Amino acid sequence: MFHHSTYYTLQTETIMAHQSAQYSILDSENQRVATFEEDSSTSGHWLNHALKVFNLDQMASLHIKLLSLKQEVIAHIHRKKGFSSDVSIQTADSTFDLHFKGSVSQKIIAESAGETLFEVDGKNMASDFEVKSGEGQIATIQKRSIPAPTTKEAWLSGDLYHVRGREWTEEQAILLLCTTLMIDLTYHHR
Repeated sequence: MFHHSTYYTLQTETIMAHQSAQYSILDSENQRVATFEEDSSTSGHWLNHALKVFNLDQMASLHIKLLSLKQEVIAHIHRKKGFSSDVSIQTADSTFDLHFKGSVSQKIIAESAGETLFEVDGKNMASDFEVKSGEGQIATIQKRSIPAPTTKEAWLSGDLYHVRGREWTEEQAILLLCTTLMIDLTYHHR
């Protein structure tokens, strides 16, 4: 079971580029509710390391797990090696696909069995995103810098993603958080 909220923040905990990616997910009361963690099958693969050395991160394969507080797997995110930035998200009940429609248009489409669940439109150089479904806007995703007293702390703290909206189903919340993670890895990965 996933913790329900109408506001989440997502922040990277990875400092070095060669480390496995790890992100913390906090709710509106600043309590950790889940974690994204890269699986060792992709973070330790020699070809993925080689692609990262040549700054070709987008071509590397990816397997990230969404983990609950008890370290139970809620969802798996998979991206195949190659030029495609499309990803597959698998939960216990369903499989979803995220399709990235170009780096300039910053459009992402979430689908399940060919049916569009929601569309994400980016603006402001991929810092602000609106998430719309057939019901209208269901969420916003905003990337913001974290204020820090020193330049070193600001550099190491990374950015914070705010996911705000109305009441979501558990499925929608998981998809929104996975979409936010992939926005960071696709548009903002250093």
